[in-house]
Amino acid sequence: MSTTLQPLDRLVARRRSRPGLLLQCVLQWLYLPLWAAVAAILGVVAALASAGFNPPLKWLNPWLGALTWRRFRVEWAWEPAAWDAYATEKVLGRITKAEAHPDAYRDKEASGDGHQLAVTVPERFFRGVGSDRAVAFAASRGWAAQTKGSGRDQWSPGALRLTRTWGPGPGAAA
Repeated sequence: MSTTLQPLDRLVARRRSRPGLLLQCVLQWLYLPLWAAVAAILGVVAALASAGFNPPLKWLNPWLGALTWRRFRVEWAWEPAAWDAYATEKVLGRITKAEAHPDAYRDKEASGDGHQLAVTVPERFFRGVGSDRAVAFAASRGWAAQTKGSGRDQWSPGALRLTRTWGPGPGAAA
């Protein structure tokens, strides 16, 4: 008996239109170099001015707006099994990277004796399967998840914030 994933409509983000998807894939080769140039100019201005202007580092990363060939195919087909494989790979990649470099992913908001790791997984990574599937996968790996709000004050609306206690506390002897 074969089981297929049936995402719940209330949990899955709205499907992107195919013309919009195709337009993004074609036009990204025009706006990515422009974005990189603007990011470089902003970086120079921020470095030279030292006037307290401190943009988030992700503003300076033009590849965040890139639509990879794999993501294009997954969004174009909109098949639950393909989305599940894509989302699982992306969440696992974020978790693995955080576990490999715990100092870089230390949670600055955590309090207590243990080290707390925190990772943000953008909504674009699990759009087709819903956040509940990404949360379930993260939980199976020992991570707790919270969905970020969708207000305009959020840097990554709809993203998941994954946290996990990691290693001994800061006062532990080595």
